[in-house]
Amino acid sequence: MLKNLISGRAASAIAVSAFALSLGLSAANEAKAADFSGKRMRVIVPFNEGGGTDSLTRWLQPYWEKYLPGKPKILVVNKPGAGGIVGGNYWFSRAKKDGTWVLAMSTSTVFNYLLRDPRVKFEVKDFVPIALFPRGNMIYFRKELGLDKPKTLKGKVELLRTFPKDALVFGGKTPTSSGLNKRLALSMLGVEVKDVWGMKGNGPMALAFERGEFTVNFDNTLSYKNNRKHFRKSGIAYEFMVWGAPGADGKWGKDPVWPNTPTWFDIYKAIGGKESGGAYEATVALIKAGTAANKSYHLPKGTPAGIAKAWRGATNKMLADKDFLSKKDKVLSLYPVTVGERAKQLIMEAIDIPPAGKAYIKKYVKERYNLDLKI
Repeated sequence: MLKNLISGRAASAIAVSAFALSLGLSAANEAKAADFSGKRMRVIVPFNEGGGTDSLTRWLQPYWEKYLPGKPKILVVNKPGAGGIVGGNYWFSRAKKDGTWVLAMSTSTVFNYLLRDPRVKFEVKDFVPIALFPRGNMIYFRKELGLDKPKTLKGKVELLRTFPKDALVFGGKTPTSSGLNKRLALSMLGVEVKDVWGMKGNGPMALAFERGEFTVNFDNTLSYKNNRKHFRKSGIAYEFMVWGAPGADGKWGKDPVWPNTPTWFDIYKAIGGKESGGAYEATVALIKAGTAANKSYHLPKGTPAGIAKAWRGATNKMLADKDFLSKKDKVLSLYPVTVGERAKQLIMEAIDIPPAGKAYIKKYVKERYNLDLKI
């Protein structure tokens, strides 16, 4: 009996020791895997330089270099095309699972995935999220259209409705990228525009607007504030509307960067819009997805937990960095940054479109662009 008891205790001790050893080895392996000393890291930005995703990535770059284990060098690699599809597919097909390849995802990338563009080869739900950076959108028109003259929101919309379609020229990446929620939103106001698809990013779109080739354009609200200052200084842009943003209580409200600019919801209410039905559900869903999932950073499926932990840890340290905090209001404003698995949950919630909304989007895109969406 004593012999059996001793044997049992010995076996238990051996098992515990083995378990502890395995934990130690796992921790050691994890620490080794998370050492990026001498590594060259790539953050793939699927758009041209000068857009919101590119600008944010280049601002975050030195902080990640500072806090990632081993202080590696990070390269920002621009791979524009098809509203983020080219860069997304490039990353998806080549990304190593050692933490050296990160995708900077934006609304356009999300929309092309969400609306099932057949060229998309990646699966967002399989991504390993690092962090989510929400932000709103600013939709602006050329000043010469005279939108500053009507005194009411309804009057401004009525003026826009008087212009022939060719006078309101709008550029975007693809019909299924981030431009779609702007088109839906304008259509809900009774305003139709001439579309020019095939733009490679917000940088080229802004240049076309500056030259007068486009009379309607959009940027995320922070990019507009920081990168389009000359539009306001020169007076060529009239800031028409923003999406707004969720507040601390979860209710939708003003955009924290442009609190005095009317939201789409303000304008839609001013014209007596009906707040129900497939068209309304589709527009609201894409507006909210375009805010919550506006910017995010991801590692590929199969990335070891230790690698993901290193990137997330570096991001959390960045968010507490004094220099970062001194500049945060300019670059991130009051939008909350979400790190880790919670970020993935929020993205999945953002792209959940009600059935009636999906049906309307399919009809809308078919009628205007002769595209059959598989959503």
